[in-house]
Amino acid sequence: MRPVILDLDGAFEGQGDLVAEVLGADGAQVTARDLGPALRLWSRPPALTALRQRLSQASARAGPNLVFTGSGDFHHVSPLLIERAIAASDAGPVTVVHFDNHPDWVLFDNGLHCGSWVGQAARLPGVSRLLTVGVCSHDIDRPSPQGADLDLIKDGRLELYAYREPRGAANVNLCGRDWPTIEAVGEGAFVDLLASRIETDAVYITIDKDVLRAEDAITNWDQGRTSLALLETLIQRLAQNHRLIGADIVGDWSRPRYGGGVVASLLKRGEAMLDQPWRGPDRKAALQLNQAVNRRLLRLFVQVAA
Repeated sequence: MRPVILDLDGAFEGQGDLVAEVLGADGAQVTARDLGPALRLWSRPPALTALRQRLSQASARAGPNLVFTGSGDFHHVSPLLIERAIAASDAGPVTVVHFDNHPDWVLFDNGLHCGSWVGQAARLPGVSRLLTVGVCSHDIDRPSPQGADLDLIKDGRLELYAYREPRGAANVNLCGRDWPTIEAVGEGAFVDLLASRIETDAVYITIDKDVLRAEDAITNWDQGRTSLALLETLIQRLAQNHRLIGADIVGDWSRPRYGGGVVASLLKRGEAMLDQPWRGPDRKAALQLNQAVNRRLLRLFVQVAA
């Protein structure tokens, strides 16, 4: 698996060991920091088109890619990466496995939001189903047709396996579908359960490190309860019986710069104040911890995809 750093926000400036390891593994670095402010948090079609062109101009090589994309504010880049992985692999039906503290299922018009991309990804040609794993956020407590794209569930395109129980229930019940939580079945049993829900040969994995406990990662968002050890076990199990056609990882901390025009910048800044922690972390500590996690995941993906 070829590692790629997509530089949208400077998140990897202090992660020299990771960059060296990526380039030493015949990886690549795609420079797109000029597009970052317009893409950050949410973006309109012109910015997404510019990124698609930038990715297509980057050097290509046969085989799956593992793309590090920086902050979780850029998770809506994942549909572009999934689309490219499907086209490059000619794999037939693909299951997308999405590890995240948030379901990223909201409705958003005329563009993509880092909290809305799941709907587009699940409806891509070639995607059989999308499985979201590890959610702890309050999104699962108060889903609504106005906020959540619940047609994804009604159509059988999305399954959601939260870490914790919403409102004290043992399962997540949405639109008549009932899924047990990791906490209810136990981590060991959940590894087998998740593996049993994948019916395709090909799998794509997308990770937001905010799914991890606070001691395992530092992000721009609230953290979940999944341990790094459990995440690694799940990845290993998925790769045992399925062909991994690609993966991407977001969830690094970076100082936000918002763009896309004056109005968009103000709207994004206001949204971040409502949804994200007000105080940023110690930058040095964040870089050290996130680099260590990134390097562990890099080595794991290279190993399981060999």
